Amino acid sequence: MINNHRLKQMFFDLIQIDSHSREEKDVAQYILMHLKKIGAEVEIDDAGNKIGGNCSNILARFSGPLRGKVEPLVFCAHMDTVVPGKGVKPVEVDGVIRSSGDTILGSDDKSGIAAILEMLYILKEKDIPYGELEILFTVAEEVGLLGAREFDTRVLKSKRAYFLDTEAVDSICVGAPAAYRMTYKVIGKEAHAGLSPERGLSAILVTSRAITQMPLGRIDHETTANIGVIEGGTATNIVAREVTLRGEARSHDDAKLEKQVEAMRAAFDKAAADSILNINGQKIQAEIEEKRTLEYKSFRISESSPTYQLAYKAGKKLGMEMMPEVSGGGSDANIFNGKGIESVILGTGMQEVHTINEYIKVSDLENCAKLILNLAGEI
Repeated sequence: MINNHRLKQMFFDLIQIDSHSREEKDVAQYILMHLKKIGAEVEIDDAGNKIGGNCSNILARFSGPLRGKVEPLVFCAHMDTVVPGKGVKPVEVDGVIRSSGDTILGSDDKSGIAAILEMLYILKEKDIPYGELEILFTVAEEVGLLGAREFDTRVLKSKRAYFLDTEAVDSICVGAPAAYRMTYKVIGKEAHAGLSPERGLSAILVTSRAITQMPLGRIDHETTANIGVIEGGTATNIVAREVTLRGEARSHDDAKLEKQVEAMRAAFDKAAADSILNINGQKIQAEIEEKRTLEYKSFRISESSPTYQLAYKAGKKLGMEMMPEVSGGGSDANIFNGKGIESVILGTGMQEVHTINEYIKVSDLENCAKLILNLAGEI
């Protein structure tokens, strides 16, 4: 029933449209063109202005013959991609689509967009009974779920949402961790590195000591932490005065998450305490500044919930296993669950995302479109 040629063509079109976070305008125009053809009612909010982007969230509404007889549902995909995502050149070999190797592919999340658009075309063309569908395309998901944060869920009729933003098509993601993002600034004292290094306090040295004492990586089966960006120093002949670090911590357990971020801060405090110098009779110690933000809360959906069961039954009709899984990453679903819209995440077949080795099997993309078609329509 799926138009495989159209589905693949839309996916190819989408991944070749540049749409880094906050730069989604062109891909939004492509989506709006198709929504107009299908006959959607479209609303665009002002999220772009709030987050400094060139585009806002798109909400499309469709009303079918089963309106009022079945629950309204939300389907969602995000429009932005990570870096390097400009100038994608797709290559298909033996039913597998990759980039040419210099960029990501962009199946995260343009495979979700293509599958949703194909579902809508089929519902219209085949006169398949369905109720009310609310289709949301968000901006700036990859840089902090910004579009979903700004979206006003009070305009939605549905209390159940399906986010197409994970890998395996035959699974349902029912949980994801909470996450903190942190920025640390280590401040020491500059000095000439050749003439009088003993008069300086190296922020780089203090930083390195802190990192070696810090729990990072896989902490346990529920918790991870990372320092991902370090910036500092001005020249090789200057003892560095300042270093800035950016990191994150995630956990499915709130208490563990709080313990982890405190342990990371404690490592900086200890390194600062161990850095005390006496310079010309003056006591010098490194200073630590921290900005800590809870990016999103964790969620866990019961397998007995109607949200899960609807997706489970839709997949079973296609002979899929549809096993529950718990993700290590956050998504717009975290924000929606936090706002009271029960949400799970469905897979599109995307693999090795956020790398230049990213790929997707055409058969998985097709099965994703079939899955959500079963979910939306009475097939």
